[in-house]
Amino acid sequence: MRDMVPRLTKSYEASSQPIASIRSSVLSVVVGALEATGVSTDHLLAQHGLSRLTLDDPYNPVSLKNYVAFFEDAARMSSQPMLGIRLGNAIKAEDLGPVGVLYTMMQTLRSAIVRFSHFFPALQGSTKLGLSVRGDATWLEYQIEDQTIWPRRQDTEFTLALICALTRSRLGRGWAPEEIHFEHSAPTNGRDMAHFFGAVIRFDQPINRMLIRTEDLDLPFASANPAAIAIIEQHLNDLIGDGVVPAFEDAVLQAIMRCMKRGEVTLELVASRLGIGPRTLQRRLAATGRTFREIVQQQRHGTATVLLKDERIALGVVAGNLGYADTATMSRAFKTWTGQSPRAYSKKNRREAR
Repeated sequence: MRDMVPRLTKSYEASSQPIASIRSSVLSVVVGALEATGVSTDHLLAQHGLSRLTLDDPYNPVSLKNYVAFFEDAARMSSQPMLGIRLGNAIKAEDLGPVGVLYTMMQTLRSAIVRFSHFFPALQGSTKLGLSVRGDATWLEYQIEDQTIWPRRQDTEFTLALICALTRSRLGRGWAPEEIHFEHSAPTNGRDMAHFFGAVIRFDQPINRMLIRTEDLDLPFASANPAAIAIIEQHLNDLIGDGVVPAFEDAVLQAIMRCMKRGEVTLELVASRLGIGPRTLQRRLAATGRTFREIVQQQRHGTATVLLKDERIALGVVAGNLGYADTATMSRAFKTWTGQSPRAYSKKNRREAR
């Protein structure tokens, strides 16, 4: 994780500072919820060195320390001790920007958490977020690294609640973690919190974390959208810098593209191009929350949608560029991705382009 303020655009590079920050889009969620209940926030914002003008651009960075303090005081002043949980439960993926949208588009809970954690610096800096495997237990851990930012109950409960909410939006309202640990002491409404999370809650723990059933990690997400993932991830790369995507993942993608052009894409061929064994390739991809098949399908889908927009390119040529032996195999795959045949997709796009 980086402590640098995430870069917004190329022109923003010179303004990067070593300050723990969070995007103003998250602050806007809190401000909007308070004002919806009649709470005036201007004075409270000013008290914490925050400006309403900052909210005009959802990508603006604000001090994480100031945001957390604002959140704590907002809960106290509005007499809403469960403000963080309430807002986290009500949040929509788009409220978090591309990071939130990406979470809901992944194929499984595991890949959603891994990619969300990977790109979390685009939303919030100086923070640890990720899966930790301890024996047979898999934990999702969340921790603001700056120990001077305290108290931080509202932010912590908000974050774990929103992850639960995003997961339930894909796996169903009945989904729940097995156990929740919080670093802060038990509040008076501990039972209400346990009811929301549907799990045992323990307080005064060394780290904030959520115990997830191992079998749940590979449950498929409803409405996964692999075709859009590459586009969103590229945008997130632009937000937090050119070095975000590990060189290994980029090398795998390049090897897949070369194999596609040669007419055959297999785990063995790609591994050979990378100079590693197939099992090593699978293991290293699993560590990033991706699978070989997922990356290949995503690349094929994206390439197909581009080529099919050009009426001069025959279906046989499209199939060849995707690494398929024939058009029938390619057509079946494309219909699985989009619900329509390549010809129908091509005709529709030509009509819309006129």
